[in-house]
Order: sequence, then C-alpha cells, then structure tokens
Amino acid sequence: MIRLAVIGSGFRAASLVKLAMEMDPQVRLAAVADPDGDNAKTQLRNGGVAFEGTRFFDSADELIEHADGFDALMLGTRCDLHTPIAVKLAPLGLPLFLEKPVSITYDQLSDLATAFEGRDGKVVVSFPMRMSPLCRRVNEIVQSGRLGKINQVVAFNDVPYGGVYFGQWYRDHKTTGGLWLQKATHDFDYINHLLDAVPLTIVATSTRKVFGGNEPADLRCSTCPKTELCPESPTNILKRGDDGGMGKEDHACAFSSSIQNQDAGAAMVMYDDATQLSYTQNFVTRRSAARRGARITGYYATLDFDWFTEKIRVTEHHGQAVDNIHVPVVEDHHGGDSVLIKNFIHVIRGQAGSRSTLDDGLISAAMCLAARESAATGSFQRVTVPGRAVGQPQTSS
Repeated sequence: MIRLAVIGSGFRAASLVKLAMEMDPQVRLAAVADPDGDNAKTQLRNGGVAFEGTRFFDSADELIEHADGFDALMLGTRCDLHTPIAVKLAPLGLPLFLEKPVSITYDQLSDLATAFEGRDGKVVVSFPMRMSPLCRRVNEIVQSGRLGKINQVVAFNDVPYGGVYFGQWYRDHKTTGGLWLQKATHDFDYINHLLDAVPLTIVATSTRKVFGGNEPADLRCSTCPKTELCPESPTNILKRGDDGGMGKEDHACAFSSSIQNQDAGAAMVMYDDATQLSYTQNFVTRRSAARRGARITGYYATLDFDWFTEKIRVTEHHGQAVDNIHVPVVEDHHGGDSVLIKNFIHVIRGQAGSRSTLDDGLISAAMCLAARESAATGSFQRVTVPGRAVGQPQTSS
C-alpha cells in the first residue's frame, strides 16, 4: 500500500490524487491537511476521490506530526506557500510531488535549494508540458539530430482562458508571484528540456494595456453600474457563451486598480551553447486564436509545433520533405499529468528517479524571477540559481 498525504487539497490536487488511484490500486489517501476542510472534502468528492478512512488536519504542521504513517507527500497549496511548507517537509525524506512554481521570490528559491540539497531525485515538480506526448515526440526529433545545430527557438503562449488571472483569485499578485511564474515557468521548463542547455541571461518586457485601470480595488460585477456595457460582465459573457476564464458568475473587476498582472509579456534568453530563445505570452487571446508551442530552427530543418492544434511540422532546409505529424491528446494538460503521476509512483516505489526534478523547478523559477526583475527595471538579468555556477556562452556575436 502507498499511503499518500496531501497538503492543500484544491481542484488540482484532487484530480492528481484521482489519477494516482486509477494508475495504482495500492494508492490510498491517508491524510489531508487543509485549513478549509469542508472545501477539501468537496473538491475530493467532486473529483471522484474516495476518502473513507482519510485523516483530516487543519495545518501542515499537524500533518507532519504524523509523518511516520505516510509513504509520500503531495503539496498543492497556493503558490506563496509552496516553498515554506516544502522546507518543513524536507527533513522527512519522503518522496514529494510539488506544484509549480516551486518558489515566488529569490529568498524562497535559496531556502528551497538548501533544504533539498542532495535529494533532488525524490521530488517530482508539476511540469506536465515536458511530459506530454506531443513534447516527447518533439524531443525525439530534436535529439535525433534531424534539425541539425539549433540556433534559435521562438516560443509563444496565447492563453484563451487568460481572464482567470484578472477576475479570479489568481489576480492576487502576492499569492501567485505574477504571470511569469504562473505561465512562463511551464514554457521555460519545456524549452530547457528540449534544448538540454543552461540559460544564462534574460531580458524581458511586460505590459498591461487592456486589463487593470482606475476602477475601485474591491469592485465586483454585482455592484458595478457599467455591467450592461462591459464585455467581461456575466451578462455579456452569457450572451457570447465564452468567459475566457473570467468567470460566468459574479466576479472581481478586471479593470480594477488592484490589478498587477501583465496582460502581455516578452522575453529573450541566451543559453550557454549560444542558442537564442524569444518568448511571448498574451492573456487577451480568446477562442480559436489560442496557441501554445514553438518554432525550433536548426541548420538542417525547422520544426513547428502547437499543443492546441496537436500538430508538429518538420520542414527540411536542404531537401523537399515536409512532414506533418498529428499527436492527439484527450487528457488534461495535453496528456502530461498521467505521465507525471506514473513517474511519481515509480519514485515512491524506488523504481525510478524523478523525470521533472526540483533542479528543473529551481532553474525555471529563477528564469521567471529574472524576467520579472528585468521587466520591472528595464535591465538584462543573469539567471541565478542557488548553488549553481553561472557559465559563459560558447560564442556570441
């Protein structure tokens, strides 16, 4: 039996626990720590998770006191608590599934790296994009050498549900750390994985031209006199049939003065092998305008892929071939969650090491923090990971 303990049992954690139970009948939900126990039970129930015999605690500290009764841990709290609680869990030495972003400040990044030094392989970070069938197929092509020497990656994430970061709790910048850490952490990670290279420097910009504004900080649609005209009001969302993540019911005003999240961002990264990355994110995109993927350019060929179309295209530069590959996906996170959870179970059983390590999480978070700092200050930033030496690019011109 695998006795799994969960800290922070929201929708995401409940769905992952359900996956684990489906993949391995020996998995049991031994304990849950959540300050809102009723909501935790609701999320588990809605997710189809059986919790008969599960112990419920009000805090992580209470759960830790009973750690000798667990075989593994899953940390699914809100983002600002990932590092503080993970640091408390580190001395237990148990396999840990850690939600992203692993940290939202440089101090947290340092604390986390120190706490888990030497135990990287027992932490599985929630990076499903790198695990998705489409990304794994792209990686096979890249590693085969078919593209030749790669000199550039142009990546994009045009988010069709971006309203969630302006109308729902994700708008709380202090809790999430902002949209570099919320979204780019996934994109930077899969790109690092595909390139198998070390990011050195980053320069970034961000803008907030659509959302945010001068409306009262605590304004909600239900108390706003402009709901008939506002495109983001429940009334107009109902008319068009698509909320874009904003929320179909009463929600916080997306044009509030309290908004700190950018609605678009761009970054350029230089890697130690002189590969250049150009990356953009946009949270105003809606419906079929959505796209997420990249163009990878090598000397022999160019590869394009997009998770939303589920397609890969390889165009040869010195021949006539153009290959179109369809990788259909039916699961959440483009099929990556099931691979992540399978790996976590193997880690618990001692059958494998993590395929999405804490080191991967630290590097990605460091890139996001550097992008956030660069956008705020208008400066180039070194990508600094605690305990890692910063290298120099092979060539630059």
